[in-house]
Amino acid sequence: MVRHVAGVAEIVEDVSKAVRFYRDTLGLEVKQDHGEDYAVVTVSGVLHFGIWDRRAAAESTFGSREYADRIPLGFTLEFEVDDVQEAAKQFKDCGWPITQEPRSEPWGQKTLRIFSPGGGLLGFAETPWARTLVQQLQAAKGEP
Repeated sequence: MVRHVAGVAEIVEDVSKAVRFYRDTLGLEVKQDHGEDYAVVTVSGVLHFGIWDRRAAAESTFGSREYADRIPLGFTLEFEVDDVQEAAKQFKDCGWPITQEPRSEPWGQKTLRIFSPGGGLLGFAETPWARTLVQQLQAAKGEP
């Protein structure tokens, strides 16, 4: 079912504060093209690292920002899958509750979300532009 890790995002109360941390404290490049709801952090070796506003995550997952208290702060992990509908069927067949039924997002992804056994938000997606890894992953040998 899982092709690869598609992305990691930190769910936060204040995207601007998180942007300042990743940009100013860690020295990473941050692109905030999505207003106060989402930002993308460039991290070598990571296909996608986002900063996601908790209220925006609630709207995407439950259809309303009013459910922000149901979204855990911390990190969310998203997996790329071959078929979101098939993934949903597998979860249903196993009796695992689906938090957000499969749907098409405005940005072109098909998504499905569940809560992990530990309470983390997990996403499963069909992302046409992320079907192949375009970044070679390798660790550089450092000098002692």
